[in-house]
Amino acid sequence: MGQKTIKFSDKNGYRDVELDSLPRNVRAAVTDMAAKNPVASIIVDQTGMLYRIHLTEPANVYLDVLSVA
Repeated sequence: MGQKTIKFSDKNGYRDVELDSLPRNVRAAVTDMAAKNPVASIIVDQTGMLYRIHLTEPANVYLDVLSVA
């Protein structure tokens, strides 16, 4: 995937995070989606255990991932 910047959003607002700081299944989904789609940036929104991954233009793809322990 390379070193893409990931914007992470939770109840505290947006911040840049490392891919390794995300849960394993969310990290795998981000890596897989970014490898298959052209992407300018990656935004991950967290609401509880639900993560919404958004690959921005030109891909403009969303994927919801449920994080499990």
